[in-house]
Amino acid sequence: MVRRAELDKMDLPFDEEVPAPESTEETTVEAGKKGWLSSRGRKFKLGLFGVVGCLLISGIVWGIWSAVGVYQEKKAVMAREKAAAGKKLAAAAPRLVFQDFLVPLPVGDGYRILLINFVAELGKNKNQSDLNGNAGIRRQVMNAIQLRGNELVSSVQSRELLKKDLVGLMNQILGEGAVTNVYLTDFTFI
Repeated sequence: MVRRAELDKMDLPFDEEVPAPESTEETTVEAGKKGWLSSRGRKFKLGLFGVVGCLLISGIVWGIWSAVGVYQEKKAVMAREKAAAGKKLAAAAPRLVFQDFLVPLPVGDGYRILLINFVAELGKNKNQSDLNGNAGIRRQVMNAIQLRGNELVSSVQSRELLKKDLVGLMNQILGEGAVTNVYLTDFTFI
């Protein structure tokens, strides 16, 4: 400990009081206006900005992760739906589509043109390419329709007979049991 005698030798005024810094109302009001962040230290500010930055980055990463998850789930659902649709198509019997048969039918002293489209349903194990463009088959189908001629105009029963005739004709061409049913999709007189 330093003694009083030693302090006198140092030429320091020991008994004098040091005046406190003056604090006025202006300085306290200015300190209140600066805000709580400006009154904090540099380490606190850096730490606060670091935490906010980490939260922002983690929010962005979570958003991207969620978007990728939604996309993958949507893709998986579409793949399941496509597989289910493929199974349904595989289970359905294959079909041949015959389009745009224009058949002249004699009616009275003139002709009426019949526009007919039909679908031939094949047997379960039969696969056949499109025969719509085959001229020989088209000619035979037109002859079968012309044989029913005037009957087609008058009744629905004659259309059922035409469907049976077309099944028989297609089975003669493609082989027995190849065609199980015929559906008339368009039957219009022009």
